[in-house]
Amino acid sequence: MLPGYGRSFKWRASLLVLGRPHPVLMLAVLVIVSIGIGCESVTRTASDDEAPMRPGSASEWAELVEFQNQRLGLLDLLTSAGTITIDMRDEDDRMQREQADHRLWRGGATKTAIKISKLGSTLLSAAWNGPCWWVFDESGDDVTLRIRDASSSAAKAGVDRLLAPPILMAMIGLIPFPVEVPDDFSASSEGFRFTLGEVALGFDRQDESVAFPGRLKIRVRRPIDGPASVQLLSNSGIEVAQSELSKFNSVDRIGSAPGAWPRMPYRIEIRHGRGERVVMSFDAPIAGGRISERLFDLEVQIARSNPVRIDDARGAETK
Repeated sequence: MLPGYGRSFKWRASLLVLGRPHPVLMLAVLVIVSIGIGCESVTRTASDDEAPMRPGSASEWAELVEFQNQRLGLLDLLTSAGTITIDMRDEDDRMQREQADHRLWRGGATKTAIKISKLGSTLLSAAWNGPCWWVFDESGDDVTLRIRDASSSAAKAGVDRLLAPPILMAMIGLIPFPVEVPDDFSASSEGFRFTLGEVALGFDRQDESVAFPGRLKIRVRRPIDGPASVQLLSNSGIEVAQSELSKFNSVDRIGSAPGAWPRMPYRIEIRHGRGERVVMSFDAPIAGGRISERLFDLEVQIARSNPVRIDDARGAETK
């Protein structure tokens, strides 16, 4: 129904019931109907909602890098809890939904751990310690463990596609920006867009650079918030995942004044393929506290979970 048309029709009917319609009132009704029809005929395009882009400058990029890398430093030793909803296709290509609680720990540039639980029982735990990342699947009768190199692009199976710790950190926007200006760096009144090639995440225990596989297409609306959306592409240009970040707010950092607290998104939606997605919320995150190194120790976690099956693919892509 056209905007305003239904209401005008009722007014017109009531006037006719009372008797001969008043010319002024009828004229008003016709004007309202005409405005409604005229407004409906306006066609909007995607370009109407997007500000024109221009090449970004070196000074703009330097400022963006400074904001992002300072934010990452302040978000070291980050902990948070929240809720998570996972929509994932099973082995029979049927969509399954799981709603649970999560706990996230970030122990530095290349250390992350996440635990997903429901009613006190752990469904999945994953961690990353620089050289490699791993996932304990505890949702079945037997615990299984998958181990991958940090630079692996083999995150293809199940929930690994969206919750492998390096991928998760990239999707949340917690990745460093390089000093060099990206070739496609562009700016507008609504923010910035650019693509990162090989992303240097940091250094492992042997002081060797750990790089992220694939490319990242990033959009930043406000530099103080960091990325607002991230698209992960494989080296061949195929989309692996895409995230939309929202509800940005400050994070309580121990030992810092509120005016110096870093900001991060409190809601993250990560999408993949045909309807698969992960939606995470963060409740009262805290930065600058103490985090146990045991979370990032693979041998300690193996002893804790006692997996029945271990799929260790470290070094598989270089053999």
